[in-house]
Amino acid sequence: MSCGNNSNTTLPQIKSSQDYIRILVNMDELRIFENPSIDSEQIGIAKLGSKMNYAGEMTDFSTRIKLGGVWYDEPWVSVATAKGDTAWVYGGGIMFEGEDSEELSELLLQKRMKSFFGKLTDDIIEYREQYANARTSKEFSIVFHEGEELRDRIVELLEQKIPTAEAENLPDIFWIENIFPGYVVEVVAEGTKYFLFKDFKQLYSKARQTTGDEDDIFTDLGLEVYARDSIEYFFPSWFIQTWDYGGHSLLGSGKHNDVLALADEVSQMTSLFKKDIDIFKKEILKDITHPEITYWNNQEKIMDELDSILITKYDILSKEDLVVLEARQNQFKNPSKNGIELNVRTGE
Repeated sequence: MSCGNNSNTTLPQIKSSQDYIRILVNMDELRIFENPSIDSEQIGIAKLGSKMNYAGEMTDFSTRIKLGGVWYDEPWVSVATAKGDTAWVYGGGIMFEGEDSEELSELLLQKRMKSFFGKLTDDIIEYREQYANARTSKEFSIVFHEGEELRDRIVELLEQKIPTAEAENLPDIFWIENIFPGYVVEVVAEGTKYFLFKDFKQLYSKARQTTGDEDDIFTDLGLEVYARDSIEYFFPSWFIQTWDYGGHSLLGSGKHNDVLALADEVSQMTSLFKKDIDIFKKEILKDITHPEITYWNNQEKIMDELDSILITKYDILSKEDLVVLEARQNQFKNPSKNGIELNVRTGE
């Protein structure tokens, strides 16, 4: 842990009900100091996940410290020791919890955002406010798409700030979920980096709070696409992941048809999510037609689902889409001749 210079030593008393505020340690081996300074005497170490009592003070100055390879610039927080004395821990390694902790948590997160995200902080704050204040399906769609764009910028910043490392050495940044609603933080790339994924369970709950049904049915679609646990992973419900970077199409299980049917319903109801419907449709068509895709199910099941899709002729499928699907259907009639690997589930 390395540090920069302190600005001053004023210690404002924060009014709180200490009995209901606890400090949760979110880094391993958080050092406990006698005074709020890296140069003070170290009097203990707190393990990841341990809890301490908040002693009611937070410094109005911050200290620049490197934790887990990432620079933070945060205040110090007082804790009560077992002997009843007051000690200090660095704010970058803790979170508040308890009935009266909301104001403190927000204060700490505001400081953390500014030091961690820099110029992006204002955009994240604006997104949070728009998300909280969205009252209609249209407002939901606007903040949904702004969130996607902002997510990409956050992920880019994470790649710059956090060096690739083994999972046990990655700094804890799950606090981002508290400032970026609608998304969850996940460790990807074999446990070496972070990514932010949409959580359609959160989005579904928010959509139910707005007027209009358009965002309701769209988030229903998101839950159908990411049916396993509502989280937007790299592989949707119509694909079974069998190794870190790939797997097999589930064509023949009915999932392609289910998603197309619901996407078609959303498309007929509203144009607010047209871009998203087009993305889902293109991904489904790619999963059916790409020459390098392998298929989990047997020929009979695959042909049955393709027949159903072609007979239904969903409005979201253009004439060109149907032509491509019909051509692929003909290839499935003779898979070995056309280099198509089927029935991977059985290994036959």
